[in-house]
Amino acid sequence: MYIPTMAHQGPTYQLGPDFYKKLAAFADRFTAHGAEYFADEFARMDEFLDRARRESPDRDAHLLRQTPREKYLLELVSFILYDEMNREKFNRAKNTLIILPDCLSLHNPDCLKTDEPWGDVCRQCVPDCLASRTVDLADRYGIDVLFSKRKLTEQLEHYREQSGDLAVIGIACVLMLAEGMRSAADAGVPARGVLLNFCGCEHWNDQPFASEFAFERLEALLKEKYGERD
Repeated sequence: MYIPTMAHQGPTYQLGPDFYKKLAAFADRFTAHGAEYFADEFARMDEFLDRARRESPDRDAHLLRQTPREKYLLELVSFILYDEMNREKFNRAKNTLIILPDCLSLHNPDCLKTDEPWGDVCRQCVPDCLASRTVDLADRYGIDVLFSKRKLTEQLEHYREQSGDLAVIGIACVLMLAEGMRSAADAGVPARGVLLNFCGCEHWNDQPFASEFAFERLEALLKEKYGERD
């Protein structure tokens, strides 16, 4: 049996002999309480997961669709912790970039956005589209809005090099936002985020529709950083 030695003390943490027991108990309480606390938000999840597990392996996003409730809880908490930890650096950065998901477009997958090498650009063809409204809001603050590229880290590194002092607001679903914030950290860009209220893309729906997000949260992030703008 391994017996820990006290000859060396770690500078940030030191795991004790009962650490894994404590960690497992904490995780059990976290998942149980989270399922109860977000029961309204996750009301349809069990039904969806049961259906997803019985689908053909050839179904688009087959494995993603089977993501368990625990992963949703983990990524929700990861998102909000990253968001708070990045808050000060985000507000200090001179420039801001807003990154949108493709599923936000009312015309997705036939959106008229321009195909740009470092991020597609909304043409604002439909005023009521949330992508178009986001561009209008960003114009008030003099900041850019782009659609996400698959190689997000490279996309952010490109704009960080151009800007010299960049922060980013990502808008994405529960399973993608914290991951995107980790990619932003890899690119040296402080990130905050806005969660989609639901997923409308083809990964989750046989008939895709436009996703939505809480527009007032995006407004609040920009107002906190830049102040009120007419």
